[in-house]
Amino acid sequence: MNDKKLQKNQPKKLRLKSLSTSLPFLFSIGALIFLISFLISSFPLGTNPLNTDGIERVYFADNIGVGHAEIIRQFNELHKGEVEVVAIDLPFSKFNTNQRKELIARNLRSRSSRIDVFSVDLIWVPRFTKWAEPLAPYFAPQFLNKLVPQPLQTCYVDDILYAVPLYTDIGALYYRKDMILALPDGEAIVDRINQSITWEEMLELRESYFPGKPTFIPQAVAYEGLICNFNEIIGQTLEDEVSGKLINLTDSLIIERTHFMREMIVTNFAPIEALSMTEDDCIRFALAHDIPFVRGWPTMNNENYQRFDPVLFEKLEIAPLPHFEGGESTPVFGGWNMMLSKHSPVKRAAIEFMKFACSMEGQQIFYESEGLLPIQREFYSRPESGPRQQRLQLIQKMMQKGLHRPTLDQYTLISDILSTKLHQILSGEIEVEAGLTMAQAEIDGILK
Repeated sequence: MNDKKLQKNQPKKLRLKSLSTSLPFLFSIGALIFLISFLISSFPLGTNPLNTDGIERVYFADNIGVGHAEIIRQFNELHKGEVEVVAIDLPFSKFNTNQRKELIARNLRSRSSRIDVFSVDLIWVPRFTKWAEPLAPYFAPQFLNKLVPQPLQTCYVDDILYAVPLYTDIGALYYRKDMILALPDGEAIVDRINQSITWEEMLELRESYFPGKPTFIPQAVAYEGLICNFNEIIGQTLEDEVSGKLINLTDSLIIERTHFMREMIVTNFAPIEALSMTEDDCIRFALAHDIPFVRGWPTMNNENYQRFDPVLFEKLEIAPLPHFEGGESTPVFGGWNMMLSKHSPVKRAAIEFMKFACSMEGQQIFYESEGLLPIQREFYSRPESGPRQQRLQLIQKMMQKGLHRPTLDQYTLISDILSTKLHQILSGEIEVEAGLTMAQAEIDGILK
């Protein structure tokens, strides 16, 4: 990507007064510690791999959705009388990703056998290797070669396989196709959106057809979703490709792109409510207020469970994320991987379950029941030509330009620092340059 050209073409339309409203992100450490302690004590112990009935029980910790439940049910039926997977449900409705991370880490740190298999956000893999079983002896190259390479790449640390993908995801632009088609030259505009619209074009659309109204919603709470939006707008990952170190946050391009994010809020191009909304909240708000564009994940699927208004959600289509003129769409990878506790007393049984969840059969269950993007290559190259297959093929093209977040061991701390400072910048609490400089200094301090 030509950074100088991108700088030159940086949009300069967003110029209005600063906001006086601030929406700081509140988090109760004491409440979290209490909740973690309570749940750990409530977990089924599972310390005896062979109970009196002779069944090996595998304890699996994740957000147990309908797809997870069906995979567990079918696996248990196949291995009836020999192996039983027991779900430990850590629902997103009760725990954000950071809370789930701390809950699992606390359990593994105690060397207990209360968890055998656990799901991790793909960015957590380096953090959990100290408690995880290396998986290369259990997964043959022939098995791994059938998996989508981008999510599989996140499963290695220092060339050692510590995880296997469970499902993948990629940043996407949701847009109200009905609203866009109603505009003059609507079909031509839809075609541009599907090819990846530029930010400059989106600003022109707003000026012509949605003057003064919110037109796009990013995620802007101080959490990992804000980091994903930041990566996608600056057009690069936070890890320098050459040195493997963190990029310079005070680089002129980073400063300009952060100004652009701040001006989104200042000018109401993005609503101020975005400062307090995560992904699902953004979709609901966009649908309720007829906002034509919102950033999300393709796994925000409404086929078999009601997360959104089903009538309104049907009006949304996905497309590649916007990019600046002269650049290209750079979506961030999401998704979850599975890891195996090195203290598990039922490793072989646990591996059998992990293989089943990764298999074509398991992935079909995930895809059909929850719309989770499969990690088996075959799904993306099927000969069908219907809307569902076209959607998968579009997602596969988006993956070719996808960005991975850093694999640094301290990444979660880096993310916490940067997301906090970015949120303060977007809410107008601190200036762009000052906020990025403070973030750089704090991050440098933990990386020494």
